[in-house]
Amino acid sequence: MDMSEETHLEPMLYFGYGSNLDHADWTKWCHRKGRNPDGLKEIGPAWLDEYYLAFDYYSSTREAGAANLKLLASGRAATPGALFEIDADTLASLDRKEGHPNPKYYQRKIVTAYTPDGKAHQAYTYIHYAKEDNFHPPSDEYEALIRNGLERLDLTTDWLDSALDHSMSARFEYVFVYGTLMEGMSRHSEMQDGCTLVCEGTVQGNLYHISDYPGLVAGNGTVQGELYRASDMFQIIQRLDWIEGAGGTNPLFNRVIQEVNTEEGKVWAYTYHYAKSTDSFEKIDSGNWRN
Repeated sequence: MDMSEETHLEPMLYFGYGSNLDHADWTKWCHRKGRNPDGLKEIGPAWLDEYYLAFDYYSSTREAGAANLKLLASGRAATPGALFEIDADTLASLDRKEGHPNPKYYQRKIVTAYTPDGKAHQAYTYIHYAKEDNFHPPSDEYEALIRNGLERLDLTTDWLDSALDHSMSARFEYVFVYGTLMEGMSRHSEMQDGCTLVCEGTVQGNLYHISDYPGLVAGNGTVQGELYRASDMFQIIQRLDWIEGAGGTNPLFNRVIQEVNTEEGKVWAYTYHYAKSTDSFEKIDSGNWRN
């Protein structure tokens, strides 16, 4: 989702993917400009779907390339970063820092950011709409600001490395399933073409018995399922979106990006949250559809 910057968000959130992942760099800029840095309050890691990181903008201030977002498609691009809570003064400071609303610089837009629990949040971010597909390598110092920020948040640096190589080599590879698509379940055959089972895993949320299938919603419980790696994620999610009734104006499920816990560590994956009310359905306290 990408809306006009004129829409006012409540609460006011900001998705950072570049130098603002480093609080010291933000604070240094604020002090230099006589602004208060305290209004930028980090909530935690988050992802944007459909966008990939690029260095196609030349920053005269840094005398090198600066990070930017480029829109592509779900399944072909995603960007890790951080979600922040901000106030009106901090939004004004971000506008000034990024050059908004001057079209020569970054433009403020509203995008959908996903947090580890799979919740979708409307947030401001800044994008420069370049007319040409240029490549401007960043300085080592600027690269380190982003890399250290991602590592601090326990997020992959694959998309950063892909942007630095100007290669588009990074892939969003994982899908988490928890119901009829699991091994031995009625629709598992849909996962056998183009997907490989990696391991079992869990996500945060609550599971409900909807019909002959379950529905995952955001919550404080734990839901068990399986993690798959897709050979062509773009093709896989076209098929899964159709199966799950995702998309459109009245979806049955919403595709989200969510953190998955496995024995090997944490990964982020696409999964599907039930989009309707669960008030009339039985909660599965075990979080396990098999049981």
